[in-house]
Amino acid sequence: MKKALLTLVVVIGFAITAFSSVTIAVLPYSVNYQGRIPRKFETPEQIAEAIRQDGENYQTSMINYLTKASNKRKYAHLDINVLGQVQIDAMLRKAGIDAAVTTLSNDQIAEALGVTHVVRGSLTRTFIMSDELALGVGVVGVLSGQTVNTATSSMNITNALEDMETDAVVFSRQSIRTTKPTRGDQSALRGAFRGSSRAMLRKINKSF
Repeated sequence: MKKALLTLVVVIGFAITAFSSVTIAVLPYSVNYQGRIPRKFETPEQIAEAIRQDGENYQTSMINYLTKASNKRKYAHLDINVLGQVQIDAMLRKAGIDAAVTTLSNDQIAEALGVTHVVRGSLTRTFIMSDELALGVGVVGVLSGQTVNTATSSMNITNALEDMETDAVVFSRQSIRTTKPTRGDQSALRGAFRGSSRAMLRKINKSF
């Protein structure tokens, strides 16, 4: 009798877990430039466009890392769905929302997208020097035998996960990375995205 009861409890517990469903929307990142902004950005409009593009690129990176991590067998019971950028835009249009998704409240996002979690990210990039100048500094360092700093920019990134049910931030991690002439922003941020995406899924998993 006890054995049968234990088996029933296990089966019920498994059934509940198996039907868990997690849907995650990653929003475009909020990006800010400061410091010695490269001269190639000649107008405020060019800077604004570069910032917008960076925000979408970082959004794509987090979507890709979350999707890859969620495909692991240990998360199969969560039935995780990470929405793509095109999917998010289409769902907003279907809901009759023409405002930028980053301006929406969690309640509005949850209603329009039907998600359980939202990832919001921000990045401040402080430009230090151009690639050309950094390469020149590197050559001088080699010739003089001195250690020199060839960083072209410093990036302070925050990745945060919010639970729609509780409207609370359940995970947040800040990381600082630097770019160099031979290492662009995406390459420098790879570890930050990978680490945060894995930590987010562990946090979600523990909540079920």
